Amino acid sequence: MSARPSCPPLLVSGPGCSGGGRLRGRIAASTLAALAVVLQFPAGLVSAEEPGLFAQQLDAENVGRLRGGGPDAIAGIGDWALGNGVVCAALADPDHESMLSDRGGVLVDLGHCGRSDDQWGVLQPLLNFSRDEVIRVESIRAQVTADEAQIVTVGHLHGTRVETTYAVKPAPSAALSIRTTLERESEGEATFVIADVAIHGNGQLTPFTGNASGEAGALGFEHPSVATDNVLSASKAIVRADLQVLLGTRGLKPEIAYGWRLLDVHIERSDGRVEPLAHVAMNGEHFSILGAYTDTLLWGGEGPPGILEFAQLLWMDLDPGDRVFFVREIMLAKTATVAAITDLLWAGGIQVRGRVDAPFATLHVRRADLSPITQLEADANGRFAFRLPPGASGPHEIEVLPRAGGRITLLFDVAEALAHSPPDIVLEPATVPQQGSLELPGGEIMRLTVVGLDGTPNPQFRADRRGFRVGGRRILGHTESNHYSLAGTPDDPTRIELAPGRYRVLASRGPLWSVSAREFSVAPGQSVPLDLEPPVRLLDHPGWLSADLHVHASPSEDSGLPLAQRIADFVAMGAQVIVSTEHDNVFDYAPVIEAMGLSSQLRSLVGVEITSTYRGPETPHTAGHSNAFPLERQPNAYRGGAPVSQNRRLARIAEEVRALPGRPILQLNHPREGSFDSGLGSYFSHLSVVGEPHDPTLPLDAPGNRALIERKRPGGLRDLDFDAVELLNGKSMARYRIARADWFAFLLQGEIRTATANSDSHNARETVALPVNYVAYGPDPEGSALETERFMASIRRGRLYGSTGPLLDVRLGGRSLGERFSGRAGKLRVQVRAAPWVPVNEVRVFINGQLEDRRPLPADGLLEISLGFETDAFVTVEVEGNADPDSLYGQVAPGYTPFAFTNPIFVDADGDGRWTPPGLPAEPTAALSDPLGSP
Repeated sequence: MSARPSCPPLLVSGPGCSGGGRLRGRIAASTLAALAVVLQFPAGLVSAEEPGLFAQQLDAENVGRLRGGGPDAIAGIGDWALGNGVVCAALADPDHESMLSDRGGVLVDLGHCGRSDDQWGVLQPLLNFSRDEVIRVESIRAQVTADEAQIVTVGHLHGTRVETTYAVKPAPSAALSIRTTLERESEGEATFVIADVAIHGNGQLTPFTGNASGEAGALGFEHPSVATDNVLSASKAIVRADLQVLLGTRGLKPEIAYGWRLLDVHIERSDGRVEPLAHVAMNGEHFSILGAYTDTLLWGGEGPPGILEFAQLLWMDLDPGDRVFFVREIMLAKTATVAAITDLLWAGGIQVRGRVDAPFATLHVRRADLSPITQLEADANGRFAFRLPPGASGPHEIEVLPRAGGRITLLFDVAEALAHSPPDIVLEPATVPQQGSLELPGGEIMRLTVVGLDGTPNPQFRADRRGFRVGGRRILGHTESNHYSLAGTPDDPTRIELAPGRYRVLASRGPLWSVSAREFSVAPGQSVPLDLEPPVRLLDHPGWLSADLHVHASPSEDSGLPLAQRIADFVAMGAQVIVSTEHDNVFDYAPVIEAMGLSSQLRSLVGVEITSTYRGPETPHTAGHSNAFPLERQPNAYRGGAPVSQNRRLARIAEEVRALPGRPILQLNHPREGSFDSGLGSYFSHLSVVGEPHDPTLPLDAPGNRALIERKRPGGLRDLDFDAVELLNGKSMARYRIARADWFAFLLQGEIRTATANSDSHNARETVALPVNYVAYGPDPEGSALETERFMASIRRGRLYGSTGPLLDVRLGGRSLGERFSGRAGKLRVQVRAAPWVPVNEVRVFINGQLEDRRPLPADGLLEISLGFETDAFVTVEVEGNADPDSLYGQVAPGYTPFAFTNPIFVDADGDGRWTPPGLPAEPTAALSDPLGSP
């Protein structure tokens, strides 16, 4: 599972669900990314050349014309489009689910018309800072007046009527207005806060918090920590701010920035009095909030909020007859910088211009007290310009951060600078310490890992250098890492910039290839050629395909990784089959692969990650996450035709998936956290309706466990009726061992599920195609298309093993994985092969989930072990090695363990022609009762 959950803990009611590298290539990488957008993302044909207000429900006739486009555009037929030829927005129909609810009626798409730049997740109105108190929209309507296009939603919660109008003015306006009215209609629970939460999972959008007036006190990109299930912690994280600037991923073209601000919030009393209300904001890695109290405060409301202000919420409520008006807008800009928004807000402010000899450098503008004002980037020639807030005075500083690292600070005083260059401030050109560069070979496929030596820090290629932090912890950009992938295409860069220093570069191509290494120093202004041998293939695995069945990129709401970078990363890891599994968005990588000219290197299947995040009456603890593949993408459907995920037991999800064409596989993802405690994205940790984890030492019909096998209707499926379970997710061996205990318990009781291993990679630092599945496939002529039926049949039968490097050939009396051996005795043959840089030290054999044999791996990698069986059984094998962090493996795959595990070989001991499950042991084995203490 990703180190950060896709749908994170949000609000105070409880836990939620889950410098470097300027490119110089013959064709810019952004060109390729833009091509991918054109090929796949909704086209968004409305443009400024076709002005006019529109607000209407999408249908088969207008969906291609009125819908916006971009990596996060998900609206389809039945949803509601709103625009003016400049701004294109969409609300999910109330009968469509959303990220935090089984109801829609919320803003799901927002971008520029005709530009395919939508990176918006969802804007969910809610009450009382609680993700369990989302406002359920009951009705929606569209209307166009002479000066405004509107979509109006109405919902109720706690006896309060909530009406929200989403509106756009005629072009050239580039803003979406959102106006909400709250009014109590009947008795209900207290309503003390009205707020919007914008979801940006894993920092998919970068939040900058400030004030639209530009007054001091802005947080900028540095936000306090917040434990969202702790009221005291939440009260400390709330700030007084009326502006959230949400920046799209740097490098994801075309760029976009959202300026989300509060315009007005007040209460109209039943006696006619009008009083202003205090507003608040909060941010985390995965969410941003703008909100307001629903009544006036006895004290506070103007300075920074605190626990005393928060305590007043205990007796605050919206009284009958009173109405709260909550007005905000979202401005759009075409550059992913804060200044793209603040320049619009401060059009009357002083402009500051200058130049630095650091193209595309990030610039942070601050007051003398270091409080942030804005942020921007220099252009390709190092020029920059921005506006200060009206009335700005005194000393200021600009921190200049070149792409490859380093920094300088520019100082200026407003009055002194204006005296030299009125009416604008023109700064003297600034010199930045020169960077070096690494010249790259052309036409080679490889993954470069660059490590700093002798005190030189690791480079961070494609870093945004925004400095996003929560509680002091830096949240890195999705494109950022010390790895760089070359796909062997003309679009590969010819060089990458490096800060001066000493480095080691490792060239790899996945675990079946060699690793080449070279140490070098780079001086300021020096360009060093990458003089090393390209990786060569060391191992073949005929008859088996390497496949990652769980991968994310920018079409996921929690990833900003450009598609071209994702595909290049995969090809550079040497894997053969990629399954697109974006969160609740059916997406096809094939057109991107073809456009990059990599169809001969990589084959793909269309899938989806069905992401249950809503704690509803049917799923009080959600249904976890699961992948379905292969699917047929429905380009005009909401979310590409993704299965319904919210407030549905896993059994109902399985029924819908099984009814789809081709009978897709349903794989339960990351079923366990790293301990037995709860995680809503980890199904075995709560079992959806139980709230307690599955106990592998007890039978399936035991209390609690019983939820897995109950049927809600005759002939219906059970929650246990998924096809596969992801035992190894990413690098966590702890989660593997806990999930293995569940899997062993199922097998012992006759519930056979294929075990898989996947990367679940969301960003450039999470290595894609590691771990990987080796799937038995048979003959595979070069250049042939993937025979999907044959590939899927092997997965269903358990004809695969998971690996982070070692190759396995495991047979019992000639029978292989997923097959049945007949007899009371047989010889287990385990052949282990691995590249010299992938250490493997030990082989472990399990019979019925109990460790039967544990031996060092011989030098030739071959073990033959005689096994005996009194009753029917199943045999699994694991191999493992130790990799020092400074070893080749430790540097190429940091944090991973050289490891492989098999699916079972089944043993028909009595020869009756069928396999009888052995049942749970009277005394639980260590693998069941103490998985973290068991090998």
